[in-house]
Amino acid sequence: MVHAGRRGLKSHVLSQLAWLIIIVLLALALALLPLPTVLLLIGVSAVVILALIDPIWALYAAVLSVPVQELVHLPGGLSYTQAATLLAVGAWGLHILAHPERPIMFGRVALGLGALLWALTLSSIVTPYSQIEGLKETLRWATVALIYLLALNSLVDARGQDQTWKRRALGLVVCLLLAPSVAALVGLWQFVTASGPPSFEIAGGRFVRAYGTIGQPNSFAGYMNMAWPLAAGLLLFWMADVRSRFERYQSNIFGVQSMFIFVGLGGAAGLLLAALMSSFSRGGWVGAVGGVAGLLIAALMVLDAATRKRVWRWVGVAAGAGFLVLLLGGWGLLPAALTERVASITNNLRLFDVRTVMVTPANFAVVERMAHLQAGWRMFTGNLLTGVGPGNFTLAYEGLGDAGIASYALHPWYGSRGHTHNYYLHIAAEAGSIGLVAYGLLLALLIVQARAALRFAERWFWRGIAVGSCGIITAVVTHNLFENLHVLHMGIQLGAVWALLAAIEQHARIRRETRYE
Repeated sequence: MVHAGRRGLKSHVLSQLAWLIIIVLLALALALLPLPTVLLLIGVSAVVILALIDPIWALYAAVLSVPVQELVHLPGGLSYTQAATLLAVGAWGLHILAHPERPIMFGRVALGLGALLWALTLSSIVTPYSQIEGLKETLRWATVALIYLLALNSLVDARGQDQTWKRRALGLVVCLLLAPSVAALVGLWQFVTASGPPSFEIAGGRFVRAYGTIGQPNSFAGYMNMAWPLAAGLLLFWMADVRSRFERYQSNIFGVQSMFIFVGLGGAAGLLLAALMSSFSRGGWVGAVGGVAGLLIAALMVLDAATRKRVWRWVGVAAGAGFLVLLLGGWGLLPAALTERVASITNNLRLFDVRTVMVTPANFAVVERMAHLQAGWRMFTGNLLTGVGPGNFTLAYEGLGDAGIASYALHPWYGSRGHTHNYYLHIAAEAGSIGLVAYGLLLALLIVQARAALRFAERWFWRGIAVGSCGIITAVVTHNLFENLHVLHMGIQLGAVWALLAAIEQHARIRRETRYE
């Protein structure tokens, strides 16, 4: 007894001493280090502690870090996004080891991600160019898969014992809208104040194309397309729910919470769409049209008959407004920069042989795009099964591989922009027909997953998530016809959205199984 008491006293003394040392170190840091460094240390320490308690906090940090990934780097060259992702994966791994009794959820999307990773790995092994670049690109997709699995397993407990998943999902949705909204504010400020490089100038230099913290207007527009449908879907179903409750109770149901939801969702949707328009990205605009189509189709599958009529009415109003805009553009009543940008979309759909044209300032962008499309096609047909290797497009285009490997560059464009301006052709060029089929499988499984989520979603919040996620999927699928959106760790945003779709279905199945036990 005496020895046990002494051990307990000794343990208590050591614990107090440890806390005293921590307090002294914090005091020294506050006294000696610059204030920004101190705040950074406190923030990083808080995130690490919270992540060790629950990996969902590291997931939140990873999603929030996407807009600042290229701005500031930590010691060792790590970006905040890379550090947050490593923290999330490490914390999740520790939780798996600590709770081996909890089964890991995968969902059907994991099958598509696994097939794509296998195809990219195979292509990286056999590439005649750089295996290191192939590994980097494969790891980028592995990050998407890990974020998807972490998010899904943080939102779903296969035993049905975790009742906090709704709060976790709400936190994830807030992060998925907050991070792009901050980037959108930066982009709109750049647009209005003409703060940007000369190559982004429009309207005679009075404005610049918004590029936010992403660095390029087209990628910035892709990031906006990964967020605004979620805000729009939630807003649509919240309004439908409010109208339904008003008709049922015939009383004023608006309160502080309702106004907060309306201002938050409406403001986010408007802000993101305004930033998308300010990017002057033709591919982004076309992607947004695809997002609207996906959002509308998904909503009509879920809404009741009366609400569907009202939605069709608004669709008619929107179509009329669009037709009016086209008329105004045809009459020259819209800004010339806007009408020229829209009209140029058709020029980018025209096929021609770049070797037969002379590059001029007027056709510069069109020739550059077509040169990369033609080069990508030549890479695919010349390496039909496995392509030139993930991440090796530039090396193959400029002939920077081993001696004796010919360049795929076409006269008069000999410098690579890094992708083909069409992701489907891009992955075919880099990973061959095997990679293209694997990516197609992933898209097919996403469609199946989205359909299941729409079928199982209940209440306005989950229906809004399901419908908004469908809009994100179609926006990205459409935008990828003109760009490569699987860059700059924006896949973290997509992986989290895909996990929300899977979580909606998994919880519905768990509830059903629990009900019949």
